[in-house]
Amino acid sequence: MRNTIITLFWGLGSFALLAQEPSFRTQSFISKPAEARAAFGKKIDSAQYRRVLNIYNRLVQARGDFRYPVPSFNLVADEQRVAGIDYDQLNIVLEEKALGVCNSFGADADAAIAFLLAHELTHYYEKHAWRRGFADENRDLKISMEINKLADDAANETEADYLGGFLAYSAGYGVFKRGAEIIQGVYRAYGLKNEIPGYPSLNDRQTMSQRTAERLSNLVDVFEMANLLAAIGKYNLAYDYYRYLLTTYQSREIYNNLGVTLVLETMDLMGSQKYRYPIEMDLESSAEKAAMLAPGDRRVKEKFQQAILHFDAAISLDPNYAPAYLNKATVYALMGDLNRARFYANVEAMQASKTGKYPKTEQDINVLLGIIEARSNAVEKARVLFKKAESAGSALAKFNLLVLQKQPLLKEIPAGNLWLDPEKIENKTIDEIAADLHADPKKTVVIKSKMEFLQTPSIGTASNVFINLFNNEQKVLFHLTSQGYTGKTARKIGLGDPRSSLVKVYGEPTRSVETPRGQIMVYQDILFIIGRDGKVERWATYR
Repeated sequence: MRNTIITLFWGLGSFALLAQEPSFRTQSFISKPAEARAAFGKKIDSAQYRRVLNIYNRLVQARGDFRYPVPSFNLVADEQRVAGIDYDQLNIVLEEKALGVCNSFGADADAAIAFLLAHELTHYYEKHAWRRGFADENRDLKISMEINKLADDAANETEADYLGGFLAYSAGYGVFKRGAEIIQGVYRAYGLKNEIPGYPSLNDRQTMSQRTAERLSNLVDVFEMANLLAAIGKYNLAYDYYRYLLTTYQSREIYNNLGVTLVLETMDLMGSQKYRYPIEMDLESSAEKAAMLAPGDRRVKEKFQQAILHFDAAISLDPNYAPAYLNKATVYALMGDLNRARFYANVEAMQASKTGKYPKTEQDINVLLGIIEARSNAVEKARVLFKKAESAGSALAKFNLLVLQKQPLLKEIPAGNLWLDPEKIENKTIDEIAADLHADPKKTVVIKSKMEFLQTPSIGTASNVFINLFNNEQKVLFHLTSQGYTGKTARKIGLGDPRSSLVKVYGEPTRSVETPRGQIMVYQDILFIIGRDGKVERWATYR
C-alpha cells in the first residue's frame, strides 16, 4: 500500500421560538409573553461569565467562519429570553437564570451551555434574521408583506437546533441528547405555562428537540464514517460523504477535506512516493483504479489545481486555518514547484500555525520542509528539520528520517504469523457482523443515488457498526469502539495504552494518518485512533 500520511479532523441548539419583539433586530431563545423588550439586561462580570465566555469562544473557533464579524458575548442579569442575539449591537447573551438551569445538569453543564449558545450562533451564521429584517425595513412595499408571511420561524429554530448541535459536537461537547430536559427546566425556572397562545406546546417542543437530536446523531455518524473511509484510503467514497455534509453544514474542515481527497486520489494514480507527505485532511473515498499517471500528465495538474481551490475556500473562511496552508504547500511540492512549496510552508502555514495555535500542524510543516530540503539535495538541512519534528513527538518525522538515512523501516506484523485469534469488538468479528447484517431504518442516510450509509441495531453498549452500501451490493464495514470501551484487542491492547505498546505487538503500520490531535494507525484489518497524549483513544475493525 502506498505510504501516505493524512490528517483527519474528527473532529442542540434549542427549541426556541423567534419572539415577536418590538425590533426584528433581536432574536431570542424564548420570550415571556407580553414582556419582550428590544434591549438586553445588565451585564455580569464574574468567574461564571469567564467560564461561559470560554465555551462561547470554543464554539466560534469550531465554526471557523471569520468572513463576518464575530458577535460579542455577555452574561446578563435578566429573566426575559433565556438566550438571544441583538443584531444591531452584534451581541449574543445568556441570562443568569438560564445559566442556573444549565448548571443543574452537573457533569453535562458545559454541554448544556454550548447547547444554548450554539443555537444563537447558528441563527447568526445562517442569516435567519434577513427575511424579517427586509420586511420590516420595507413596510410600504407590498412584497414586504408577502416576505413576512413566508418567514418560517419553526424551520429556523429547527435548523438552529440541528446545525447548532453539530457545532457543539465539533467544539468537543459531544452529541447533547438532553434538550428536552433543558426545555422543561427553562419552563419551570421562568414560570411558563405548558400552553402559550401562539407558541408550540411544551410537549411539542420537547418532541421536536428529541427528533432533532436523533437527526443530529445521524449527521455526526456520517462525519465519522467519512473520516474512517479516509483513513483506509477510500477517497471517492469519502469525497461523496463530505459533499453530502457540505450541502447541510459548510466548514473549513470539509472544504479542506474535499481538496485532500483529490490530492490523495491523484497520488495513488501517480504511484508510491519515497517520503510520507504530511497531508492534513477530513474526508475519504474509493474508486476503481485507473492507469498510472505520470507526474507531468495534464490530469494530474488539473486535479491538484482543483484541490488548491478547495484549500483556498477553507482559508477564505478562516485566514488562520493552518492545515489548508500546509496542504496547499504540499500540493506545490508534489507538483515539483519547490520554491512556492517552501514559501507556503515556511511563511504562510507556519505563521497560521502559531496565530491559530496548531502545534501538531507546526510539526507537520517541519516534516514537509524536511522533504523539500531532501528533494533539493540539502540532506543535512532535511535531517535537522526531521529531528526537530521528531523531538516534538512526530512519528511521521521519525519515519522520514529513517528513509533519509537509508535505515531499515519497522514493518507491520501480519495477523496470521503470530496471532490465531481474530479481532473482536464486543465479542463479534467483522466477518460475523457482515454475515448477518440488519440495517436500522431510522439511521439510514442516502448519500447519493445508489449509495447509502447504514447502521445496524446496537450490538452492545460501547460500539457502532457503520456500513457503506453501493448499488445494493458493494459494502464497506467498520465496527468502531466508543469512548469508555473496556475490552481488549486480540493482541491485548486497550484504551489508554501508549503507542509504543501498540507498535511492539502490531509493528509500524503500512499506512498512517496524521490528525491535528495525534495519529490514526491503519493495519490490515484494524485501525487505532491515537490522541494528543500518544495513547489509544478508540479503534475499529473493518472490511
